[in-house]
Amino acid sequence: MPFYVWLIIAIAFIIVEIFAAGFFYACFAVGALAAWVSSLITGNPIWQIVIFCAVSVGLIPVSRVFARRITDESVPQAGADALVGLTGIVTETIRPAEDAGRVRVDGQNWRVLAAEDIEAGVEIKVTAVRGARLIVEAVDAKGGNNG
Repeated sequence: MPFYVWLIIAIAFIIVEIFAAGFFYACFAVGALAAWVSSLITGNPIWQIVIFCAVSVGLIPVSRVFARRITDESVPQAGADALVGLTGIVTETIRPAEDAGRVRVDGQNWRVLAAEDIEAGVEIKVTAVRGARLIVEAVDAKGGNNG
């Protein structure tokens, strides 16, 4: 294959990588550059393709390690999911059998689900979110969970 074909392929992969995340296409750009170098040394297109494939596939695990190092894995929760782990106060007695109860968490009123009845004024902890409702459990006076 002519040497300029590998340069065009490498540039195409670099352009795709600019618009994609994760350094996946960069592996193929480097593979194309390696094939370009091999095209300058040998005119055998089979070797060029073998080098392209070997370098590209060989760099994929390396790119995963690099991407993990530069990626911030501490993605903050958003919306109601950010309330999990917070405490609040029962504003309307929670009665699971009657599908009743409300709490105030982080300055907002929420409908809730709980495994047991919890009286108004009791401190609760949010354990999960299901749809537009918080799943809560009562917190005892020492700061631990009841149960």
